Amino acid sequence: MKKRILYAVLAALLLTGCSNGGSGDTHEDSQSTDDGSALGSITVPSETETQESSEPDPEPENKRIYPDNAYKPLDRSLFTDDIEESGTVVKFNYDTVDNVGGGDTVYQKYALVYLPAGYDENDTETRYNVMYLMHGGSDSPAWFLTGEGKASPLSRLLDHLIASGEMEPLILCAVSYYTEYRSDDTQNCINFHHELMNDIIPVFESKFHTYAEDVTPEGIAASRLHRAFGGFSMGAVTTWATFENRLDSIAYYMPISGDCWALGGTAGGSKPMLTAEHLADAITKSGFTAEDFYIYTGCGENDMARPNLEPQAEAMKQLSDTFIYCDNFSDGNFYFCLHEGGGHDRGTVLNVMYNGLPKMFG
Repeated sequence: MKKRILYAVLAALLLTGCSNGGSGDTHEDSQSTDDGSALGSITVPSETETQESSEPDPEPENKRIYPDNAYKPLDRSLFTDDIEESGTVVKFNYDTVDNVGGGDTVYQKYALVYLPAGYDENDTETRYNVMYLMHGGSDSPAWFLTGEGKASPLSRLLDHLIASGEMEPLILCAVSYYTEYRSDDTQNCINFHHELMNDIIPVFESKFHTYAEDVTPEGIAASRLHRAFGGFSMGAVTTWATFENRLDSIAYYMPISGDCWALGGTAGGSKPMLTAEHLADAITKSGFTAEDFYIYTGCGENDMARPNLEPQAEAMKQLSDTFIYCDNFSDGNFYFCLHEGGGHDRGTVLNVMYNGLPKMFG
């Protein structure tokens, strides 16, 4: 059985010396045009152990001191107050193939990447936590990070969370589930974890300075406590599918405004307990336990996804041996927040991320 403490010790040993829309999509996302190309033109989003020993293993210790999970509304001054240093957004190009259907055809795709202020590609000692983030239906990585060399509400939020010390410097990689070889959005979301693990993470984390000492499966697994995956709407569907299949590589998850579709579209609402049991079973089959992952999820009070996500979350709470609902991740692994007055929109996404990101990473 894989244990959280194993990964924490492995990561510590490795880091010694370091300085530190389509079919089935009922979550259709509204389009947004608040794509300011500079900080001054941003539109503020609207509120709508490894060595064997004869001694007994010590009790597992918390990896860090976590802030309380309790939800608080986004401080909107973050979008107007100036900061001395801002992160940058760059483009990351990569090749992929049809990882499920097979074939040798190579397709080119891209992601948009937020690099925190002070990131130096020549500094191989400083390591960074990394989050992979998926957009919703009919959108692209630009929904989060506008474009290369540009600022956005999300990049501004990250700048402030880092500058205030609420969050360690973070690399964020905004990806896309759209492909040239399949038009079924649901299947693209459910199967994206293959592209993530085969074609993105090994190349991306070879280029950027994450906690992965190497990009072998073992190296990626050893750094899982410094890696997160999140997404909005259909991106949340992608997040739940990634959670089911890639616990060996990713410890933190942030599905926003979307439920698990493993048992069918919107099954989190129509089959909440069966969906929760399916997720719990996937954890057991993977050889993991409640100590090995963290989920910070949420949606808007008036969100079209609430009737599906909230029942699933309530069902997960009932499986308390697996999903330990808590006000602080020192005491459990699961939290659901509700953005008061929020809809299925960017304001809800920013509010959930504002609250959830500081709770992540080992």
